[in-house]
Amino acid sequence: MSDPLAPIKNLTLAKDIDIFYPVVHGNLGEDGTLQGLFKLLKKPYVGSGVLASAASFDKDITKQILTHHHIQNTKYVVVTPENRDQMTYAYLQAHVGDHLFIKPANQGSSIGIHKAENEQEYLDGLADAFKYDYKILVEESIDNPCEVECSILGNENPKASKLGAIDVPKTDTFYDYNNKFVDASGVTFELPVELPADLTKRIQQMSLDAFKALGLKGMARVDFL
Repeated sequence: MSDPLAPIKNLTLAKDIDIFYPVVHGNLGEDGTLQGLFKLLKKPYVGSGVLASAASFDKDITKQILTHHHIQNTKYVVVTPENRDQMTYAYLQAHVGDHLFIKPANQGSSIGIHKAENEQEYLDGLADAFKYDYKILVEESIDNPCEVECSILGNENPKASKLGAIDVPKTDTFYDYNNKFVDASGVTFELPVELPADLTKRIQQMSLDAFKALGLKGMARVDFL
């Protein structure tokens, strides 16, 4: 029987690898796992470390850190198997809002995300989200959102990029997995996006503040609605 760890062991012997540049999505790639492997291999790599990667991949932990540093983010509650029965749609209407977004805390690429505008949509969305994680975020929905993105590059003195915007067809509920990876024909990108100068500066500063608060390094993308 072949050794399942052989590929990893071989990496420790590779003399021609100067540095790892991780360009992978999702679990095991962005959540600190791959970064931990690089540390075990004692090989340098680009990007954030284990803790920052893990914290920024977990939406709940990210929002706790942002809130602690007084960085604005949407209202939300966390639903787990332990408190699921108490997190009724009526409770969420009172504490979050009538229109909700349901998100697995540790997923990317809009996997398992649902918009709910009534109790049945909430229950169905929650059931699906629990297929991907044991911890679910239920966030307030932002009316008529414009999705704006800001890139950050650097370490001790990071710099914010110009802003870009993503426009999703009105027939779609949000920028979902299909828009991103299956059929992006109706999605338009504006780079740079023309926003009022004071708003642009505010978004860039919030991006830098979030980057520093989360302990990120190298590069990151910060999204806004």
